[in-house]
Amino acid sequence: MVLYKACPRCQGDLNLNKDMYGEYKECLQCGFSQDIQPKPRKAFDWAKTRGKPGRRRKAA
Repeated sequence: MVLYKACPRCQGDLNLNKDMYGEYKECLQCGFSQDIQPKPRKAFDWAKTRGKPGRRRKAA
């Protein structure tokens, strides 16, 4: 994916890439690169669900 005129150094085009270390943005004109920080994952809360998967509800 290309972000047009988004480079902070030269206002060039940024290309979004991924390698074994993670995702990064790289300018096509000047070579500027910047790591993209992954978004933190939200913890799953079982209390907000009906129950654990695979378990049947008790008959009342």
